[in-house]
Amino acid sequence: MVIHCHLALFGTLLMYSGLTSGDEPPNVLLIIADDLGIGDVGCFGNDTIRTPNLDRLATEGAKLTHHLAAASICTPSRAALMTGRYPIRIGMAPKNIFRVNFFLSSASGLPPNEITIGEIAKEKGYRTGLIDRRSGKQGFDYFYGLPLTNLRDFGDECENVIRAKLPFIDNLLLAVLLGGVMFVYFLKKAQMVGRFGAITLLSLFASPVILVYAIMYGMPYWNGAVMRNLDVVEQPIDLTRFTEMMVAEGKRFIRTRSESDQPFLLVMSLVQVHTALHAADPFKGKSRHGSYGDEVEEMDWSIGQLLDELDTLGLAKNTFVYFTSDNGGHVEEKGIHGDRQGGWNGIYRGGKGQGGMDGGIRVPTLIRWPGVVKAGSVIDVPTSHLDVLPTVAGVIEGKPPTDRVIDGVDILPLLKAGHHYLPSPPHHFLVHYCCDDIHSARYTPGNGSDVYKVHFATPKWDVGTEGCGLFCDCYGNAITQHDPPLMFNIARDPSERSPISPKTETYRVMLQEIEKLLKQHRRSLVPVDSEFNRLKLVPRPWLQPCCNFPTCSCRDSKRSGLK
Repeated sequence: MVIHCHLALFGTLLMYSGLTSGDEPPNVLLIIADDLGIGDVGCFGNDTIRTPNLDRLATEGAKLTHHLAAASICTPSRAALMTGRYPIRIGMAPKNIFRVNFFLSSASGLPPNEITIGEIAKEKGYRTGLIDRRSGKQGFDYFYGLPLTNLRDFGDECENVIRAKLPFIDNLLLAVLLGGVMFVYFLKKAQMVGRFGAITLLSLFASPVILVYAIMYGMPYWNGAVMRNLDVVEQPIDLTRFTEMMVAEGKRFIRTRSESDQPFLLVMSLVQVHTALHAADPFKGKSRHGSYGDEVEEMDWSIGQLLDELDTLGLAKNTFVYFTSDNGGHVEEKGIHGDRQGGWNGIYRGGKGQGGMDGGIRVPTLIRWPGVVKAGSVIDVPTSHLDVLPTVAGVIEGKPPTDRVIDGVDILPLLKAGHHYLPSPPHHFLVHYCCDDIHSARYTPGNGSDVYKVHFATPKWDVGTEGCGLFCDCYGNAITQHDPPLMFNIARDPSERSPISPKTETYRVMLQEIEKLLKQHRRSLVPVDSEFNRLKLVPRPWLQPCCNFPTCSCRDSKRSGLK
């Protein structure tokens, strides 16, 4: 382990061990929202969006106010949550502008030699399920969902994710095509090429244009495949009532616990609130925040359905429930009509994709385990997605892998104490990457009151905003390098408005400690192949899932069973 807990933490763990000895093994339910801002949830301060079920979790369990995503964007963040390891260690910290996997048929993914939560649970005899919008079956018995992601292309407003990122794409493609036609025309006019040569050259100019348009307008077919285990059951995805389908699949999986002696680990990875927004009819137009607010409220309803199922089956008291978001709200996200379709990150600056900005990595997190996690407790010490694997391993009395660096720690002692006043914080030091570059780091001295954060680089926001068009990049002219680094005491200044002067003794001492720990972190890194290598990201036709070839069109028969 990179982080060594104080011996007293071990003593606390021993003191609490045996709480469930002799009882049935606890079940585990992990719920991961997509792009949900910490300011979107009632118990985290929102009084205009209704989230009664999440608020209920906060009342019955612990609210983690300083829980951090291991990356500010979904793919590396989720990989870190599943493995307990920084994305840089597992090939999930890209070296270029491509920070997510765009194609279902690419070769990019979590390396098969990485150990996931599912594999640890299976070793303890658990039935494991993944109701997901990204991932493979690495350690999971059952899978249902979107193997890639929910894209705005899947919605009903003719939106396109490529055009949103590159609004000039149509003009560029038209210029390429017209330029090619003119070029060939003049060559033909000058009798420098014959008919066959002219046709060949025109094909060369037209082919990339046709390919780009095929990718743009084929997204619902290339990427919108819903799978149950290894079978494509719906293509392209119909988002109508898809949330209900995911809830039905989750409840069906939970019911297997009451029908067998096998405990379960279920990861419910929700499609909300990533665009395309697709709230079902009972939720449309019901919130005060347009289609985005409708989505949050439907997401909360879906969580309530799962919690009610646990209650109905008498499993609530023996189920460890964890809720989080994969990263912060996407503050730049807008619909084709200019309406805001991204989340609110409360008092925290920046948002999704912005390296070390807390708006992109401080995520709403709740944990409930009746009789073990203190009800109504608030944990404000830094914790991380990295802690999920070792903590779940502690819950089920499993063992995290010992043949590799695990960056997370078991935070059960912290949850049982119900506050952060332990002999040592779970994390003295955490780093925050943007792609494969460290943009910031935070240091907790352990005095129970201070957390220092430094920024080595920050995004160049558009004037008057805390965003960068559609998305902030990590390198070059897109960022501002800080020398000396910016420093804040975020325990006292969480909005990072008042930097500590580099002339102060506090600045000097804290920066010295952070730089020492940063060197230790870098020395612990072992080079690995990047999963975001351009060659791995290129779609491979032979890997493309397709039902009813060649139409690649089908509908999930189980939809008819929805009530």
